[in-house]
Amino acid sequence: MKLNHINLCSHDTEADRAMFEQYFGLHTLVVRGTKMAVMQDSDGLVLIVNHFDNKLEGFNYPKQLDILHISFIQKSCDAIDALISEVERGRLGGAGLSRRT
Repeated sequence: MKLNHINLCSHDTEADRAMFEQYFGLHTLVVRGTKMAVMQDSDGLVLIVNHFDNKLEGFNYPKQLDILHISFIQKSCDAIDALISEVERGRLGGAGLSRRT
């Protein structure tokens, strides 16, 4: 099975889009103002970040969005450490990056 797409709720779609482009190599396919960005990686995975102001027909995203988690496979532990350092230097607040082996 191949994962087709992921849709994440975002407090700041522009900053998240910039992070995914700069640090993970995704490219933007569609931008809908400051509310949605659709990106894709070189393997065809589509990542969507949304900022939902309104509830959609009774569907509510969790209030604590920090519970959402995604992971990207890196070549080595050194690559993970380098990526975390790069993101922290870029002042993206660490973006919740952690090193898991």
